[in-house]
Amino acid sequence: MTALPARTHTPDRRNPDGSTTVHLKRACNGCSQPLGDVNTRDVDDDGNLTDVRAECPHCRPLVELEAGGCATWQLTERSFSRVANEIDRLRPWVFTKGYWQEVDGKLQVVGLRIGQYPGHVVAYFGDWIIRHPDGGFTVHKAPAKEPT
Repeated sequence: MTALPARTHTPDRRNPDGSTTVHLKRACNGCSQPLGDVNTRDVDDDGNLTDVRAECPHCRPLVELEAGGCATWQLTERSFSRVANEIDRLRPWVFTKGYWQEVDGKLQVVGLRIGQYPGHVVAYFGDWIIRHPDGGFTVHKAPAKEPT
Protein backbone atom coordinates (compact mmCIF):
# COMPACT_ATOMS: atom_id res chain seq x y z
CA MET A 1 0.00 0.00 0.00
CA THR A 2 1.49 3.36 -1.04
CA ALA A 3 2.04 5.81 1.80
CA LEU A 4 0.24 9.11 1.37
CA PRO A 5 1.75 12.42 2.45
CA ALA A 6 0.92 13.35 6.03
CA ARG A 7 -2.02 15.67 6.54
CA THR A 8 -1.59 19.04 8.16
CA HIS A 9 -3.55 19.91 11.29
CA THR A 10 -4.12 23.65 11.07
CA PRO A 11 -5.64 25.12 14.25
CA ASP A 12 -8.48 27.63 14.07
CA ARG A 13 -7.21 31.22 14.18
CA ARG A 14 -8.82 34.20 15.91
CA ASN A 15 -8.53 37.30 13.70
CA PRO A 16 -7.99 40.88 14.91
CA ASP A 17 -11.54 41.79 13.81
CA GLY A 18 -12.98 39.15 16.16
CA SER A 19 -13.82 36.61 13.45
CA THR A 20 -12.34 33.11 13.35
CA THR A 21 -10.61 31.47 10.41
CA VAL A 22 -11.22 27.73 10.38
CA HIS A 23 -9.80 24.98 8.21
CA LEU A 24 -12.19 22.26 7.11
CA LYS A 25 -11.22 18.93 8.66
CA ARG A 26 -11.47 15.43 7.21
CA ALA A 27 -12.57 12.41 9.19
CA CYS A 28 -12.14 8.76 8.32
CA ASN A 29 -15.18 7.48 6.44
CA GLY A 30 -14.84 4.16 8.26
CA CYS A 31 -14.75 5.21 11.91
CA SER A 32 -15.10 9.02 11.95
CA GLN A 33 -11.74 9.58 13.65
CA PRO A 34 -10.26 12.98 12.71
CA LEU A 35 -7.44 12.79 10.15
CA GLY A 36 -6.46 16.42 9.57
CA ASP A 37 -7.12 19.18 7.08
CA VAL A 38 -9.13 18.54 3.92
CA ASN A 39 -6.99 18.56 0.76
CA THR A 40 -7.44 18.09 -2.97
CA ARG A 41 -7.33 14.27 -2.86
CA ASP A 42 -10.47 14.17 -0.68
CA VAL A 43 -12.95 14.81 -3.51
CA ASP A 44 -13.13 12.87 -6.78
CA ASP A 45 -13.94 14.31 -10.21
CA ASP A 46 -17.67 13.85 -9.57
CA GLY A 47 -17.60 15.76 -6.27
CA ASN A 48 -17.85 12.65 -4.05
CA LEU A 49 -15.69 12.13 -0.99
CA THR A 50 -12.92 9.58 -1.55
CA ASP A 51 -12.24 6.59 0.68
CA VAL A 52 -9.56 7.67 3.17
CA ARG A 53 -9.69 4.62 5.46
CA ALA A 54 -6.12 3.70 4.44
CA GLU A 55 -4.91 6.89 6.16
CA CYS A 56 -6.59 5.95 9.44
CA PRO A 57 -4.54 3.84 11.88
CA HIS A 58 -7.73 2.12 13.07
CA CYS A 59 -9.24 1.34 9.63
CA ARG A 60 -6.07 0.61 7.62
CA PRO A 61 -6.21 -3.12 8.54
CA LEU A 62 -9.70 -3.31 6.97
CA VAL A 63 -8.44 -1.87 3.70
CA GLU A 64 -5.62 -4.42 3.68
CA LEU A 65 -8.07 -7.28 4.37
CA GLU A 66 -10.34 -6.11 1.54
CA ALA A 67 -7.33 -6.05 -0.81
CA GLY A 68 -6.68 -9.65 0.26
CA GLY A 69 -10.17 -10.78 -0.77
CA CYS A 70 -12.20 -10.28 2.41
CA ALA A 71 -15.70 -8.82 2.41
CA THR A 72 -16.46 -6.20 5.08
CA TRP A 73 -19.58 -4.58 6.49
CA GLN A 74 -19.86 -1.84 9.09
CA LEU A 75 -22.69 -2.62 11.50
CA THR A 76 -24.77 0.34 12.66
CA GLU A 77 -28.33 0.71 13.85
CA ARG A 78 -29.14 2.01 10.38
CA SER A 79 -27.32 -0.72 8.42
CA PHE A 80 -28.43 -3.62 10.65
CA SER A 81 -31.20 -4.97 8.37
CA ARG A 82 -29.16 -4.65 5.18
CA VAL A 83 -26.05 -6.27 6.68
CA ALA A 84 -28.02 -9.13 8.26
CA ASN A 85 -29.84 -9.73 4.95
CA GLU A 86 -26.62 -9.72 2.90
CA ILE A 87 -24.92 -12.17 5.28
CA ASP A 88 -28.04 -14.38 5.40
CA ARG A 89 -27.88 -14.71 1.59
CA LEU A 90 -24.26 -15.93 1.55
CA ARG A 91 -23.50 -19.48 0.50
CA PRO A 92 -22.89 -21.67 2.31
CA TRP A 93 -25.74 -20.35 4.42
CA VAL A 94 -24.77 -18.32 7.51
CA PHE A 95 -27.07 -17.84 10.49
CA THR A 96 -27.55 -14.28 11.78
CA LYS A 97 -29.66 -12.99 14.61
CA GLY A 98 -29.93 -9.77 16.58
CA TYR A 99 -27.77 -9.75 19.71
CA TRP A 100 -29.69 -8.53 22.75
CA GLN A 101 -28.47 -7.03 26.04
CA GLU A 102 -30.03 -5.08 28.86
CA VAL A 103 -29.49 -1.33 28.42
CA ASP A 104 -30.88 1.08 31.02
CA GLY A 105 -33.08 -1.66 32.41
CA LYS A 106 -34.56 -2.63 29.04
CA LEU A 107 -33.67 -5.47 26.70
CA GLN A 108 -32.43 -4.02 23.38
CA VAL A 109 -30.67 -5.17 20.23
CA VAL A 110 -27.05 -4.01 20.50
CA GLY A 111 -25.48 -5.94 17.65
CA LEU A 112 -25.55 -8.99 15.40
CA ARG A 113 -24.69 -12.60 16.17
CA ILE A 114 -23.17 -14.41 13.20
CA GLY A 115 -22.91 -18.19 13.01
CA GLN A 116 -24.11 -20.88 15.37
CA TYR A 117 -22.94 -21.53 18.90
CA PRO A 118 -20.20 -22.29 19.86
CA GLY A 119 -18.38 -20.90 16.81
CA HIS A 120 -20.36 -17.68 16.47
CA VAL A 121 -19.03 -14.12 16.60
CA VAL A 122 -20.81 -11.03 17.90
CA ALA A 123 -20.48 -7.60 16.31
CA TYR A 124 -21.77 -4.58 18.21
CA PHE A 125 -23.03 -1.42 16.55
CA GLY A 126 -20.01 0.47 15.21
CA ASP A 127 -17.94 -2.69 14.65
CA TRP A 128 -16.83 -4.02 11.25
CA ILE A 129 -17.74 -7.58 10.27
CA ILE A 130 -15.13 -9.38 8.17
CA ARG A 131 -15.75 -12.47 6.06
CA HIS A 132 -12.49 -14.12 5.12
CA PRO A 133 -11.97 -16.02 1.85
CA ASP A 134 -12.17 -19.31 3.79
CA GLY A 135 -15.74 -18.41 4.86
CA GLY A 136 -14.86 -17.61 8.47
CA PHE A 137 -15.94 -14.42 10.21
CA THR A 138 -14.10 -12.06 12.55
CA VAL A 139 -14.96 -8.67 14.01
CA HIS A 140 -12.88 -5.48 13.90
CA LYS A 141 -13.96 -3.52 16.98
CA ALA A 142 -15.00 0.11 16.74
CA PRO A 143 -12.49 2.53 18.23
CA ALA A 144 -13.07 3.36 21.88
CA LYS A 145 -15.08 6.52 22.32
CA GLU A 146 -13.15 9.35 23.90
CA PRO A 147 -14.66 10.80 27.07
CA THR A 148 -16.54 14.04 26.49
